[in-house]
Amino acid sequence: MNRKRRAFLIGLIVGSLGALVAPIGAASAEPTTGAIGDQITYTFEKGDSLTAIAERFGVSVQALRRANGLAGNRVIPGSVLTIPTAPGVVSPWLAPKINPQPGDGKVIYVSLSKQRLWAYDGDRLVFDFLVSTGLPTAEHPNRDTKPGVFRIKTKMPMARASLWDLDMPYWMGIYDAGSIENGFHGMPSRNGRLVNWRVGARGSFGCIVLNIPDAAQLYRWAPLGTLVVIRP
Repeated sequence: MNRKRRAFLIGLIVGSLGALVAPIGAASAEPTTGAIGDQITYTFEKGDSLTAIAERFGVSVQALRRANGLAGNRVIPGSVLTIPTAPGVVSPWLAPKINPQPGDGKVIYVSLSKQRLWAYDGDRLVFDFLVSTGLPTAEHPNRDTKPGVFRIKTKMPMARASLWDLDMPYWMGIYDAGSIENGFHGMPSRNGRLVNWRVGARGSFGCIVLNIPDAAQLYRWAPLGTLVVIRP
């Protein structure tokens, strides 16, 4: 093979791999994060910690150690770490479920930073919806949606929020927030008129709000007791 053709082929391969590099959040993460096929990699840099990387990708430290054959948390800067993932799953830096298992059953994952919801049945992605979560204000600083692990504990086709004068269709409550309950519901209405704000951006009083058709699908799919994981 002549030199010119070899250079062309190398450039083509490098360009193809470069197209697979994707950001996790901050632009500075791009040079150290890559995706080749189903394998996600991260280049460990000075100042990094295994705990921070595990949290960033939504995996456990133990899973990260196992995937890279590490006995402890010490990693040499410049080492390329493999992030444990499952084949065919949505990009792990977008989807909060990194290692779904067929036996997991139904799980709903919410990302506050992405304003997005993913519903899995085992390792199968069923729904991928935009949401609107809590928007704290100077007057009401506690309106944010709380991260954590919960279960759907109440369901009703229509709930009433007297505090906000709102009717909320396809209600599924997940945790108590003082004297009220926060949960999933469709876009609410007030005095019969739809209160329609944009999903994909924060705007609620603490609940996880979906477009009404999406809320209806989720309501019918998720029984009481369904696991809900809300991440920052």
